[in-house]
Amino acid sequence: MLVEALKARHSDYAKYLADAEGSPYEDMSDVLDSLAGEGNVLAVLDGCDRALSNGRLTRNLWDQMRELGVKPNLQFITASRRTLRELIRHPDVESSPFFNIFDPSPVRVGCFDEQDLDAVLRRAPEIGLSTGARTELWGSTNGYPILVLEVLNALVSRDQQGEISLEAMRTGCDQAYTVVRDRLDALWEDCTSSSRDLFRLVNEQSSVPRAEVPAADADVLLERGFIQLSGNKFQHPNRLLARLLSERPNDATAMARLFGSADAYEANMRGVLERRIAQLGGLDLTLSRYLARAVEDLPEHPDVFLTNVRGFVDRVFDLIWQAEIPDRRIPSDWMAIWKRNNERGMGAWETTFPQGVDRVRLLNLMTGTDKSVRLAKHVSKGTYVLMNSAHSFGNFGQHPEGARVDVGTAYAALHLCIELAASLGRDLQAEV
Repeated sequence: MLVEALKARHSDYAKYLADAEGSPYEDMSDVLDSLAGEGNVLAVLDGCDRALSNGRLTRNLWDQMRELGVKPNLQFITASRRTLRELIRHPDVESSPFFNIFDPSPVRVGCFDEQDLDAVLRRAPEIGLSTGARTELWGSTNGYPILVLEVLNALVSRDQQGEISLEAMRTGCDQAYTVVRDRLDALWEDCTSSSRDLFRLVNEQSSVPRAEVPAADADVLLERGFIQLSGNKFQHPNRLLARLLSERPNDATAMARLFGSADAYEANMRGVLERRIAQLGGLDLTLSRYLARAVEDLPEHPDVFLTNVRGFVDRVFDLIWQAEIPDRRIPSDWMAIWKRNNERGMGAWETTFPQGVDRVRLLNLMTGTDKSVRLAKHVSKGTYVLMNSAHSFGNFGQHPEGARVDVGTAYAALHLCIELAASLGRDLQAEV
């Protein structure tokens, strides 16, 4: 990226970077230092969401990006429907100072208002909108820029002149619908299950009181122009989206249509698990973050999801140790009982706290075996059984060795992680 940017005015620096064989970070740092006073570089991080969401970029890489970004002659800019912190997969990466160099109050591109529409229409002086046409345009798009512009493009492409009537606008909306249908579908699929339920409710009832709706669900729909806020009520469901959903099978009620085929299962199982996550109360914030990211990865990126299972498992172990063994020293009376009962696999636990798979073995002993009674104060045997399987999925995610990750397998692993979080939550909330 930097090589291409420098070719026009600084070909010598561009060639130096292209031919360099050392550390890319050090080479870029040297070039930027040498450019001081000669010009600035604007780095547009196109597709930054994908780089963050794959969960595979290290904390060190982002820290190095930070060191480059604080140089006075390099500026970063990026765009996303989510904040950068919402996109980060790993908690340790989130703490990188790289993300502090961006403006905490980013420029937000929302839906068009009346003034925005007037400004757009000035770019097409050959047409004007009648009152009815204007009302129809708002009702079909709610001012979402992509939709508004595609409708106007449809009108211009049909050589419409003068004032656009209501009927002409309806025709333009119909024509634009065929163009924007895939984009509408992508925007809809990116919504949470609960926000989709809200849209259906507004579409059915025409008006829903603001006080009865979670703000997060409303924001998802408002920023996409799927609904509008009028006073204290959510109204005006986007007619183009309503048309898209009306052309689909009734995915809110028909089980056969939801899960009657493998494709339907892969498309709709995500919503089931998303709703199950929403049922978990008092969930640890880090576990909640891992589960939310997992839902976003499926069904398109099952391999990315599995790479993050180990982080989820590590956090569950941390919570267990905090509740059961806060000093990370196995009680001597526990060790005495297990030795007396000829339990095996304890190794050097008296001097070294178990790591890796040995943690699973410790949890098994703590929750009771066929030889020894349960010694844990909180954690149940059910939590151990779930952890045993989740730990295996975590190892598989780190070392797949070229194996194909099936979507169904990923869904099974995610469901397992959800129920592990639920089981641990019940354990820790129960009275001792």
